[in-house]
Amino acid sequence: MTGPRGAALTVSALLGVLLLAGCAKPDRTEIVTWTDEHGRACTGVAVVDSEDDDREMTAVDCDYPPEGRRPGRATSVPLPD
Repeated sequence: MTGPRGAALTVSALLGVLLLAGCAKPDRTEIVTWTDEHGRACTGVAVVDSEDDDREMTAVDCDYPPEGRRPGRATSVPLPD
């Protein structure tokens, strides 16, 4: 199809795709803390996939707690906006 009908059909299809793409849930990012098997307190950034809740850890930083202290409990908190 060419002409005005083809152009209208193409524009309608593009608008439909854009509307559907805008409805997808965005991935979310969380700060996660935990204690590893060596007793180190660790913090990382987890990117959580909105489609299947798969987590990808980035920016992992682990350090031993100060002398006489123990790491706190494991937590997961969304990053502030």
